[in-house]
Amino acid sequence: MGRYQNSQIFQLREIGLGLTFIGGFIDAYTFVQRGGVLAAGQTGNLIFLSVDVAQRDLPGVLTKLATVLAFMLGVVAVRIWEYHIRPRSHYWRLISLLSELIVCGIVGGLPASVPNYMVTPPLALVMAMQTTAFGTISGHGYNNVFSTGNLKKATSALTAYGMSSDPAQLVTSQVYFELVGAFAGGAIMSALLQNWWGTRTIWVAAGVVVLVGGYYVGLLFRRARDTENQKN
Repeated sequence: MGRYQNSQIFQLREIGLGLTFIGGFIDAYTFVQRGGVLAAGQTGNLIFLSVDVAQRDLPGVLTKLATVLAFMLGVVAVRIWEYHIRPRSHYWRLISLLSELIVCGIVGGLPASVPNYMVTPPLALVMAMQTTAFGTISGHGYNNVFSTGNLKKATSALTAYGMSSDPAQLVTSQVYFELVGAFAGGAIMSALLQNWWGTRTIWVAAGVVVLVGGYYVGLLFRRARDTENQKN
């Protein structure tokens, strides 16, 4: 069976791994280039926000608070689109990827002098949109913009396999460990490339978004065409 014949194309492992690579890449980008703020890791941002409040660092407070709120807004936006658009189109998830592509393209062209509170919130917005629109891989819930949950599930499944020898648990563990590796790989690649390209490094993430989105669209189109041919 061709990949496009999968009834849940958005859950394909290669798509999930590609998106998770992007998540790690952008988090490392904002952490290095934008004052230690994480575009997607809101647990870290809440800690940083609390420290900034205690230290009375107003610019830091504004940046972290705006980033957290933007992330929340991204989740809300996708749920609204899902409710209104999903019944009429299989392509509704592409809105999140298109938005991400536009934001990454713009951010890469901004000089480092642009305040962090104008850069990290838009990235947090599209990171939230990405992880909300694509929240399942091979039938398993996951997160493609941070890794704590994935690492927990990988370890839990591996432990369950060690105790029960259930091969399904081993497969589940492998999926989640691959996600952790993809996230770390994206972060490492981002950190390395920033040594040469600085703020423009995020354009690499935009390129990966194009690849993942193009692959996803291609599969959706082929499935739609195949379904239409079967009707005729």
